[in-house]
Amino acid sequence: MVNRNDAVGQAAWPFLAFVLLVAAMMMPVMQSWAQSTRTGPGALPEILNAIPPGTDYYPPQPPVTHLLQGEIGRWRDALAARGVNLLIDDWSEFAGNLSGGTRKAQDFAGQVAVEIDLDWDKILHIPDFTTTITAVQRHGRRLSTDALQDGIVNPEQIYGGGGNVVIHLVYFYAQKKWIHGRVILTMGRYAPGPDFDSSPLQCLVMGQATCSQPRATTLTDGYSSWPGTVWSAMLRVRPTIPTYLTFGAYETSPLKGGTAGTDWGGDHITGVTLAIGGGYEPVFGPHRLNGHYKAGMLWDSSPHAYNVPAADGTTRWRHGQMISYIAFDQMILRNGRYSDSGVIIQGGYTHVTSAISVVSDQAYVGILDVGQFPGRPRDALGMTWSTLRYGPNVKSIWQPSATSYTPDPLVPSVPLLASRESIFDITYNFHIRDGIDLAPDFQYFWRPGGSGRVPNATILGINFHTIF
Repeated sequence: MVNRNDAVGQAAWPFLAFVLLVAAMMMPVMQSWAQSTRTGPGALPEILNAIPPGTDYYPPQPPVTHLLQGEIGRWRDALAARGVNLLIDDWSEFAGNLSGGTRKAQDFAGQVAVEIDLDWDKILHIPDFTTTITAVQRHGRRLSTDALQDGIVNPEQIYGGGGNVVIHLVYFYAQKKWIHGRVILTMGRYAPGPDFDSSPLQCLVMGQATCSQPRATTLTDGYSSWPGTVWSAMLRVRPTIPTYLTFGAYETSPLKGGTAGTDWGGDHITGVTLAIGGGYEPVFGPHRLNGHYKAGMLWDSSPHAYNVPAADGTTRWRHGQMISYIAFDQMILRNGRYSDSGVIIQGGYTHVTSAISVVSDQAYVGILDVGQFPGRPRDALGMTWSTLRYGPNVKSIWQPSATSYTPDPLVPSVPLLASRESIFDITYNFHIRDGIDLAPDFQYFWRPGGSGRVPNATILGINFHTIF
C-alpha cells in the first residue's frame, strides 16, 4: 500500500519551489510593458522561451547556416521572402561499447528531418500567424539494449520514438502571437517537450539521459517529446521581458502518434495532461551573462498500474501521475557575442510519482563552454553527469540465468529489480563549416539498466549533423 500522506509530501516541495519562483518572477513587474517595443538587434522569436522580437535584451542568436548555397541558397531565400521556410537536416550517430555491459558491440542510428514553416503574414497578410509541419525518417538500432541490457537510457539520443520508419509525422501545429510576442498560443499536433522541463543546451552531448529533457519525464504517458506528439493547446505569457508563465493542456496517449505519427485514434487516449510552468531569464552585467531558471508541474489524469501487484495477483491502478521539476542554466563567463557563447553551468531535478513510475527521480549537472577559441565561435565543449533512481519494484531487463543464479527456495519467483543508474557524458563539437558539425563523444555508465549486476560500460561515439 502507498501512504497517501507520503505521496503528497513528495510532491509538496516542488510546488512550494514553484510558488516561490513565481513570486520572484513577479518582482520585476514594475518594468514597463512598453519595453517590448524597444528597438535594436534582438533574438529571433522561438517557441522555447521566446524573447519578443525587436528587443536588445539578448545578444543575437547565430544565424542558421546551410551546407548548400549558390543557386539552391538563392531559391531558399526567395521562398522565405514569400513566407515559405524550408529546413532539411541529417543527424547521424555512431556508438560502440568498448568495455563492460553484456557484450562489445557498435550501433548506428540516424534521422533525416524536413520542416516547412509558413509565415501567413507574408502569404495572406495575417500578422504573427504561422504554421509548422515536420516529418522525419529514422533508422538504426539501440546500443543500450544490444550491449548494455538497458531499456531506459540509450547512448544515442537520435534513436527512439519512431524507431525504424520510412516517414514519421512529428509536428503539425499553428501558432499565433500578440503584443509583440508577449502572448503566444500554440495548437495542433504538438507536445509538452519544447516548453516544460526542457532546454536545447541539454542536447550538446550525444546521450539520451538529458536531451532535451531528463529521461524521467519522457518515460511517462503524459509527457510527449520529439518525435512523439499529441493534440495540444499551449499558452505562454510574458508579464515582463525576463519572465514567463506557460499553461498547457495535452491529451494523454501512450502511443504518442504511433510508428508513423498519424495514429490519432480516440481509442488510444487515456486521459488529459495539464501543465503549468514558469521561468525567470535574467541577464547580468555589462557582458550580458544570461540565465534561465524554471520550475513546473504536469498532472496526467489517466489510470496507471502500480509497479507491484496486489497480494492476490491482480493489478492495482490509480488515477493521476505528477511530474514536478526545477532546472537552471547560467552563463558565468562570456566568450563571444552570441547568446550561448560562454561558459555555462546547468542543473536540474525531476520527480515523478514513485509507486507508478519507471524512473521516479533524476538529477543532473553540467557545464558547457561555447566559443572558447578565437576564430571558432561555434565550437563547443559539453559535460553532463546524471543520476536516476528507479521507482519501487521495477523489474530489471537483465535477469540472472538458472546457471548463474540460484533463487531463494522460499521465494523462487522474485525477479531482480532495478534501483539506480548514473551516466557521465562529455563531447566536443567541431563546427567544420556552414551546415556541418562533427562531435566525438565519450560516455561512462554506472550500473547499466539499474540492476547492479551488469558491469559498468565505456562508450565511445561520434555525432554528425548536417543542415542542407
